[in-house]
Amino acid sequence: MKPTVGVTLGLFCLSAAPLALEVVLTRLFALAQGYHFAFMAISLALLGGGASGTLLSVRPPCPRTVWRWLALSAALFALAVPTSYLLVQVIPFDMYRITLEPIQIGLLALQYLVLTTPFLFSGLAVGAALVAWPEQAGRLYAANLLGAAVGPALALLGLATLGGPRTLLALALPGCAAYWLFSRRASAATLALTAVCATLLLLPAAMTDVRLSPYQALSQVLLFPDSRIVSQTWNAFSRVDVVESSAIRSAPGLSMAFRGHLPPQVGLVVDGQNLTPIVRVPAADAEFADYLPPALAYRLRPRAETLIIEPGGWLSVLTALRGGASHVTVVQSNPAMVEAVQSWGAGVAEDARVSWVIEDARSFLQRERRSFDLIVLPISDSFRPVTAGAYALSEEHRYTVEAFEALWEHLSADGMIVVERWLQLPPSESLRLWAVMIEALRQRGVADPGAHLVALHSLQTSLIVAARAPFDATDLATVRDFAAQRQYDLIWTPDLSDRVEDLLAAPDPALAERGINRYSVMPGAPHFRAFARLLTAPDTASFYRDYDYAVSPPTDDRPFFFHFFKWQQTPAILAGLGRTWQPYGGSGYLVLVLLLALVLVLAATLIVLPLIILRRRGQAARRAPTAASVTWRYLLYFSLLGLAFLMVELPLLQRYIVYVGQPAYAFAVVVTGLLLASGLGSRYLSQRLPPVISLAGLGGLGLAYPALLTPLFDATVGLPLAGRAAIGGLVLLPLGALMGTPFPQGLARVHAEARHLLPWVWAVNGSASVVSAVLAPMLAIDLGFRTVVVLGALAYLAALGALGLTRRGSAAQTPRRPS
Repeated sequence: MKPTVGVTLGLFCLSAAPLALEVVLTRLFALAQGYHFAFMAISLALLGGGASGTLLSVRPPCPRTVWRWLALSAALFALAVPTSYLLVQVIPFDMYRITLEPIQIGLLALQYLVLTTPFLFSGLAVGAALVAWPEQAGRLYAANLLGAAVGPALALLGLATLGGPRTLLALALPGCAAYWLFSRRASAATLALTAVCATLLLLPAAMTDVRLSPYQALSQVLLFPDSRIVSQTWNAFSRVDVVESSAIRSAPGLSMAFRGHLPPQVGLVVDGQNLTPIVRVPAADAEFADYLPPALAYRLRPRAETLIIEPGGWLSVLTALRGGASHVTVVQSNPAMVEAVQSWGAGVAEDARVSWVIEDARSFLQRERRSFDLIVLPISDSFRPVTAGAYALSEEHRYTVEAFEALWEHLSADGMIVVERWLQLPPSESLRLWAVMIEALRQRGVADPGAHLVALHSLQTSLIVAARAPFDATDLATVRDFAAQRQYDLIWTPDLSDRVEDLLAAPDPALAERGINRYSVMPGAPHFRAFARLLTAPDTASFYRDYDYAVSPPTDDRPFFFHFFKWQQTPAILAGLGRTWQPYGGSGYLVLVLLLALVLVLAATLIVLPLIILRRRGQAARRAPTAASVTWRYLLYFSLLGLAFLMVELPLLQRYIVYVGQPAYAFAVVVTGLLLASGLGSRYLSQRLPPVISLAGLGGLGLAYPALLTPLFDATVGLPLAGRAAIGGLVLLPLGALMGTPFPQGLARVHAEARHLLPWVWAVNGSASVVSAVLAPMLAIDLGFRTVVVLGALAYLAALGALGLTRRGSAAQTPRRPS
């Protein structure tokens, strides 16, 4: 019996919902536990697919029984979506206590397995249909890919309208629809299942809201008795909360010379983190803003045409208005944050001197032609000690060398870049920013960066100013006067360069006479010494290699500004884990190490277990065993395909983030583009191209694409978002089409040589993809995205050798979404 239209539509539903669920889980993980756990969402989806292949290899369906497989899988998917989410809310997993309580490792594994179940059931439905009806694979696979391509858009729409938890719960409804389509009738069971899933959407928010880690900034501020959330907004890429509390009195870097009182504030919190203040008085009444480090910029350049990038709350805008800026252009990528500031910040929405641009900063800079007297990058996140690694895995494209080169090109003749960051001991965050500025200036042809740089610090923050023209005597006098009046310590001024060696050898009292380490005294003046040594180092590579933390300048290829981890820190990290605040010891990276170990164990189990069962089944049936060399070739081939796909996709996603402007939109463009193109390639090219051309072409395109994209993106970056998204999707078609061919071509060889291994190689490919989802980000952090692309391209070439495909393979019989 051939599959009906209902089967096709049911597979469409069960393909759209899991990919949408993957996107929503990424957002919820980032909110609940931090950015480093967002990697789990991708590996969860792939693990479910691998596990479904394992089950199918143990008990493959046939056309007579497949209807029960489909209906049961759809029903279980619909029930697993809300059940898994609600169960995870009560699992007491706490990563910060993992060395004190080994049970936390088990709780992490339990959480991982619970959240995998929806993806397992959706994978079973798709896999069962393809295995039972291989002659209709083109039609079924098209439904699978079309549904999957709709998934990202479905998730973004749901997040913006329903919020994260309710969108997740709503994704059970496509499972109900699929159950009805597979059952071929509207039975009482169908109605009951739909009623249960729909009722969950009506539960009070308090019962379905995501459980935050107690270490998140929002959790901490809500501990105060009078704290309350007065506004909460979801959009496609964040949750924005406005919190009212007497505990919120924030003015990072406030001078010790200030004797007044801070005005009323509310807190702006994004994804449970990064609490920044919204001051509830107009600029005329905000005297304290004159006592913040960025106020120096407006003394140096009064009446400045000012650009402020990602201000968080509006403290930096308030400082600019108070300092007399002639006009302030505010670039903020998150519209929900703009709405919150305009609603809660006194007078900011009505001030004619302020204009708002809702766009990613890099996209804005690439299309903007104006020059600015001041470009300000304020603090828009919460303080975290250098021993914290919660943000170590987060890409930050504002603080790369290329980003600062773009800022430099938008300065007027005497313009300045002003950046404030938190002060840490030992110097790490501020020192890395110093390194970025030095490298960016050198890349722009500045022979003596030290003549263009000034740095000072308060008790809490550091401020670095980079001037287009060298600082003159008048500017330096202004800097020194400001520092003395506000009791800030100098870190670097250009007039120190002629005596830097003497000063590096001088005791603290002698440095204090020059305004260094005079007010916020730190034994040994660590910031001055680190900044000066880096600036004057004859070999900066040696400086970075010998420094205790990773502080080399991030680039667009390795945009991990907050990743300070070095492997030699590991013993100290493990000793402090669970005993210090945010105890990842400089590395949320170690979370990935733990996750990689977990997925390796799971992947090995999913691969080896069905192989043992298949061999025993073959012995019982007295079937000649498959040659070990054949099994090993297929294991290597399909493992390489699973590893390679994400190793090519991930760097493309990073390149698209800078081009498209938002990670959520970039994800939608890349994933949708590659899925659609891969489906077309699998359907049409796999039967026409020899495998050697497919894999060799993939290797070549994988290496060439990053370079080919640069001129195209540079020429079209000024287009509206819709235009950039369309161009970005179209340009993926050739690569995606080829990425869809190796899997079905390999399946054709398996079908001809060892048909009983078909479900198993599906499991192998899915399991390898799980490993790649964790391994690829780890490699990107250490080696860079370009290297990851190279490794992905090489994996495709190695797959050609592994299978020995030197002649044209036969047509695909059971194509599947490449992973």
